[in-house]
Amino acid sequence: MILRERAINIMKLPTSVSAANLNGLVELVESFVQRRHPRIVVDCSALESVGKSEIAFLLCCLGEVMKHNGDVRLAMLKPHASVVLQRVGVSRLFETYDSVKSAVESYRVRPASMAPLQNAPAAAVQHPEIAA
Repeated sequence: MILRERAINIMKLPTSVSAANLNGLVELVESFVQRRHPRIVVDCSALESVGKSEIAFLLCCLGEVMKHNGDVRLAMLKPHASVVLQRVGVSRLFETYDSVKSAVESYRVRPASMAPLQNAPAAAVQHPEIAA
């Protein structure tokens, strides 16, 4: 069985989500979901504050991606943004990472559901991205 690696899309958010830039962001997400099982990393490093419009966009993005069996992960959230997402109860919907690189790498780690079965012979292959 040959597993083909799927694309991981990186989307950098602007300093804020407003009516002026919302259409462009939504169009970008729509272009990502054209692929099967979209995987998106949202770079939040430029995001200055998190308000209703930013949360609404993140939820909209997640909802659209999940319709296509995909996932959205957040990278480089500032501490105050994390606190806001926790208070609103949205933080549990997203995996968050300290860097874009670690968020991208998280998609490449083999999920436990794909691990060998207990009765199957274990292969002696060590994956460098999983090794400590």
